[in-house]
Amino acid sequence: VEDMQVCFIPKSEIISYFNKNNNFSMSLMKSVCGDLKDADDTLVNLAQKNVKERLAQTLLYLEDKFGVSTDNSLKLQLSREEIASIIGTATESCIRLLSEFKKEGIIELQGKKITILDKAKLKKIME
Repeated sequence: VEDMQVCFIPKSEIISYFNKNNNFSMSLMKSVCGDLKDADDTLVNLAQKNVKERLAQTLLYLEDKFGVSTDNSLKLQLSREEIASIIGTATESCIRLLSEFKKEGIIELQGKKITILDKAKLKKIME
């Protein structure tokens, strides 16, 4: 989605470090388990919600996990197709709901930029 740098650490180095440093091993295990729990919670929530609720939850999640830019728009900018894919709906439905949220004053849209204006309303929709 955005430019990034990736580095490769040989498996043997990681295993060696696991064996030498129990605190590192436990810390990494806790982090991975936390990520798995978050993913499981998200899947369960998304499976039980309608499209509007899923969109509200996804917008709040994107703000929480990736933050906002200096202009208060979501830092992670996704296309309408990408958002639709995340919430499991057709692009047209996603566009319609985003427009609805905009008309209700919940969000502001400028191209790919989405700014959350009313978190409380999104949270209410999500529940």
